Formats: sequence, structure tokens, C-alpha cells
Amino acid sequence: MTTLFRRLIDEQELRDPRAFLPRFREQALLLAERDGDVRLATLEPAVSTFEAWYYGQRLPNRDARRVLVAWFGHSMERLWAPAGEAAVASRGGGLDLEGADLHEMRRGAAMAARRARDFALGAEQGQLGDETLGYLQDEVRRITEQYPRVPLPTLFDDLAAAQSDAFRLIEGGRARPSQMRQLHVMATLLSWHMAKACHDLGDESSAMMHARAAGVSAEQAEHPALSALVHGLKSLISYWSGRGEDALFHARRGAAEYQQVHGTVSVWLPSLEARAAALLGDAAGATAAVEQAAR
Repeated sequence: MTTLFRRLIDEQELRDPRAFLPRFREQALLLAERDGDVRLATLEPAVSTFEAWYYGQRLPNRDARRVLVAWFGHSMERLWAPAGEAAVASRGGGLDLEGADLHEMRRGAAMAARRARDFALGAEQGQLGDETLGYLQDEVRRITEQYPRVPLPTLFDDLAAAQSDAFRLIEGGRARPSQMRQLHVMATLLSWHMAKACHDLGDESSAMMHARAAGVSAEQAEHPALSALVHGLKSLISYWSGRGEDALFHARRGAAEYQQVHGTVSVWLPSLEARAAALLGDAAGATAAVEQAAR
């Protein structure tokens, strides 16, 4: 299987460790300066470690994951997933413009969109109107559709703004009871994706905070499928943080509390349980969870 990481390495002609390792050290130093983490300044994998990464035989440790995620702009799960047929770089549309001109147009369009958002969210005084709610619904739909397909830096600011808007509308006292459930559903989805974004950036602490906020909103919305999804995300975050017991707890709790939920989350939770059990050396538990996922 050719992973996305391997394809990116090949495309950048970094297959030779003598080419890859200097670039890795450079990226580690940049991240160390950005985050103030002196440990990263001297981080360098062995040649055999890089070879194991390249052939998909081993996952990087936590610090190396941070460097690779910041370098390539993809989460670890995407980097170690099959490369697939899609292009890995996000490219512009069909406009025949110079790069600088296109960048300025996009920046202007983004500023205009934010101004329109501020107008829409503030114009309907006294109560929350259909246009405001519709705007936020459109944003949630766009973000959730684009998140798996575009580099995180192109979407992060919009995600953070939409989450803030959802929180503000919930806390503002303008929503009718019939609208509150819709707002909490949207807040759940936005907080879920914000947690995933923080996880992709290597910030497990912030990721778990956003996941807990998503859980609160899912409970307020009385939405079992979203609540189950949040438990899965907590398990995923815990697993990649090396906390196998927590990963197992969240996966099992989600599966036990929401047995009536069907769809992909009903497969995802026992799959997460199996992975966590394997991390803890529980072969029987991992096998049982895999069988449950298959069923």
C-alpha cells in the first residue's frame, strides 16, 4: 500500500534519507521556534526509522508526528492512509490569473464574506431569524463537506469563526426553543471538527476540550448519533495521545450507551475499541471488538 506520506515524499524527491533528514531537521527547528519547544530543535529520526515510515511499517512517535503534520498540512490519519487517486494539493480554479492577483482576489472575497456574516448575524435584532440560522447552516454544511478534502490552513479560520458564532447565538438569548436544538446540533458538529483540527495539529489538550464541548451540545440537542460520534472522537484523541485505557473507556461507553444508533458510527466505535484493546495487549478484547464491528 502506498501511503499519502510516501507519495508526498516521492513527489518532493526526498526518498533518499540524505535528502529527507535535512528537511526534517529544518521543519523541526521551525516548529520548535513557533511553539517554544526546545526538544524539537534537536529531533532527528534514524535512517532505519525513516525507512519504516516510508514503507508504512511504523508510525512516528508523538514529537515526530507534530513535525510531519505541520510540514505536510495533513493529519497523521491522512498521511498514513492509502494515497488514493485524488490530487494531494489544493489547486485554484480555471481563472487565468497570476498567482499574486488570484491570491488578492481570494483574500478580498474572504473579507467580504466575513463582513456579510457579521451583517447577517447582527441585523436581526430581538430574535433569531431564519436568514441568520440559514447562514450558519450553510457554513456548517460547507465546512463538514470540505474538511476531509482541503488542507486544514485553508479552512481553520472559517471553522473557528463559525463555532464562535454558534456559541454566541446559543448564549445570546435570541433563539426560540424550536431553534435551540438546531443550534446545538450545529455547535456539536463545529466543535467536533474543531477538536479534530486541534488533534491534527498535535494539540491533544485543546482537542479534548473541544470534544467535551461537542458532548455538551450533543446532550442538549438530545441527539444520540452525535453523542456516540463524540465518544468515538474522544477515543481517537486518547489513543493517539498514548492513553490506551482512556481510549478503550470512551469507545466502550459510546457503544454501550448508544446501542440503538446505526450507521457508520456503529462500526467506528467497536473498531476504536479493538485498536485500543490491541494497544493494551488485550488480544481477546481486540478480537471480540473486531467481530462486533464486522457484524
